[in-house]
Amino acid sequence: MIVLDDVGYSQLGSYGGPIDTPNLDKLAAQGVRYTDFHTTALCSPTRAALLTGRNHPAVSLAAITEAATGYPGGYGSIPKSAATIAEVLKQNGYNTFALGKWHLAPYTAYTAAGPFDHWPLGMGFEKYYGFIGGETDQWAPLLVQDNTFIDAPRRDGYHLTEDLVDHAIAYIRDQQQASTGRPFFQYLALGTAHAPLHAPKSYVDKYNGRFDAGWDAAREETLRKQKAMGLVPADTELPPRNPGVPAWADLTPDQKTVYTRLEQVFAGYLDHADHHLGRLFAALDDMKIRDNTLIIVVSDNGASQEGLQNGTANTDRYRNYNPDSVKEILGQLDKLGGPQTDPHYPMGWAMAGNTPLKRWKQDTHHGGNTDPLIISWPARIKAQGEMRRQYSYVTDIVPTLLEATGLPAPTSVNGVRQMPLQGVSMAYTFDDPNAPRRRKAQYYEMLGSRAIWSDGWTAVAWHKKDDDWSRDKWELYHTDVDLSEAHDLAAERPDKLHALQALWTDEAKTYNVLPLDDRRYERTADPTRPIAAIEKSAYDYYPGTSIVHPLAAPQLLGREHTVTAYATIPEGGAEGVLASSGGEFGGWSLFIKDGRLRYAHNYLKIEEYDVASAAKVPSGAHRFSVHFTPTGKSLKPDFFTGDVTLSIDGGSVGELKDIKMAGQYSAVTGYGLLIGRNTGTPVSHDYEPPFVFTGALDKVVIEVAKAPKGEVIGKPKNDPNLAD
Repeated sequence: MIVLDDVGYSQLGSYGGPIDTPNLDKLAAQGVRYTDFHTTALCSPTRAALLTGRNHPAVSLAAITEAATGYPGGYGSIPKSAATIAEVLKQNGYNTFALGKWHLAPYTAYTAAGPFDHWPLGMGFEKYYGFIGGETDQWAPLLVQDNTFIDAPRRDGYHLTEDLVDHAIAYIRDQQQASTGRPFFQYLALGTAHAPLHAPKSYVDKYNGRFDAGWDAAREETLRKQKAMGLVPADTELPPRNPGVPAWADLTPDQKTVYTRLEQVFAGYLDHADHHLGRLFAALDDMKIRDNTLIIVVSDNGASQEGLQNGTANTDRYRNYNPDSVKEILGQLDKLGGPQTDPHYPMGWAMAGNTPLKRWKQDTHHGGNTDPLIISWPARIKAQGEMRRQYSYVTDIVPTLLEATGLPAPTSVNGVRQMPLQGVSMAYTFDDPNAPRRRKAQYYEMLGSRAIWSDGWTAVAWHKKDDDWSRDKWELYHTDVDLSEAHDLAAERPDKLHALQALWTDEAKTYNVLPLDDRRYERTADPTRPIAAIEKSAYDYYPGTSIVHPLAAPQLLGREHTVTAYATIPEGGAEGVLASSGGEFGGWSLFIKDGRLRYAHNYLKIEEYDVASAAKVPSGAHRFSVHFTPTGKSLKPDFFTGDVTLSIDGGSVGELKDIKMAGQYSAVTGYGLLIGRNTGTPVSHDYEPPFVFTGALDKVVIEVAKAPKGEVIGKPKNDPNLAD
């Protein structure tokens, strides 16, 4: 099972897209493509439904795990009454491996102490190698192996996609050469093509000139190809541009240059992933097991609009409401996609990537939840290159796998009674492209937007955050003949619309959808919600330990705090990082270099503040400290100001005044707290990672003042596009 991330309906070559994906296209030519397959429109919910065969709020994943609430549908933790397909297969003799993105553990479990019952090894997998959260730097990932955080590999040209595929091949080879005769189930969830868009420069440059005509022309050309290959009906119409997307012809030359290059980065990222998936398929051939290996390729939601209008070279900046401008991005075109950038592409290209569908990720229109699905199994599926048009949904995958393996749905797993599967097996479509569809209805809800499909008709309502629910405008489409939702029939068929609305309400009550909740950032910033680390006035940390994930580390931003390292400098001196948090795109580091104690504060890669002791540190045991005192708070939510004092053994050796500190650093893509080193990307370019401290480091103590009661640190303006 291969899960792509944020790959839209029309971004693969076999779905009419403009990006070279020859290995996935070959896979499609060896099996079947589904033209009417649907997901939840967001990553964690889709993955929960994909692995359990139940609707996402029924298993408490109404949104991403970081946005968990106290409501049953949004608790953010899959119940043991919904065992994953991995757990079921493992207990029936399969070896099970997971690789890549997980994003199904409660954010409160992102610690070296777990709890691990919702990490992959607690959910049915015997081996795991990947990243536990929603995204990570592809050049320097925050990695987990089994139940342990590990440092990112450091070698020239390293990229996570290649590493994941290397491990995927090695896991299967290990399993096969053991010669036990046992089958295997492998779940490979790539970071591709979720931000940050990271690709080798050769793959990016390959697309020079390919997208110069812009997103409007790309939509038209893609639809032409889709019609020619029979993917969509010949009379399919292209809806108007999505809200907020300008006509390509109206853009400035600088905008076109920047937007085109960012799309090239996206294309190179997907092309690069396809290349490495080709290595995996070749390995199956080499082991002579390809014929009887069932391969499923799916994306988790539509193409992502989260790059907003301009895209970005640094997603941490726009998450802190200080987005880089077109002019700034223009100055680093040749670096885009490389280790010194953290890019996302403009939402106009997301619109083109969902051709011919409306809207995008997070939405319940077809652009948000209609995705590619390729299934290949040469020993069983004799069709080659055919399409299947039966309506299907992500919960249908588990019942399909159970039927394919000849296993019943278990009534009890590990002593826990199981809730019924809520999907419908798709195995009936393997042989007969004209078989009547067996699914009767499917509801949708995501961040307040709603939809319901039944018997070829779809009712959908896009919800504007903070609006009264009664103001939502319901639309009606006969999607059996109008896949692109071009013709709203609500005024002509009010009876049909009302019936579907009533069905939506029934389904919502059945599957824990209610109450509706349109909050986005507020869910993650609520000061009353639990955090992984308990609130203390002081925290002790030690060298040689795992990274402390950003969601489990002390929350320092905007709060008075002191970081103190207890260390001994040998005769002859020492150097290296005493403590650091963050990386290339924001963070801080306390370190010794050239004999002097230094503190660097990286403000979103916009400005770097640095202070050093005038005198060299003498040998012996010392207390090295940095103290931050807040001096003010910006009227905007993107930064705080404060003073920094650098001390040795209690005596001040340097000061900084009114430095800027962001509202949040590296909570998604970056790094947490590291003791005695700075792995991954560097906070400061005055040293090369990992810059391990060469003296004797005893411990690091972080003292932090309590946040003012009820205050949400760094709470931004409401923006519906910033939910991840």
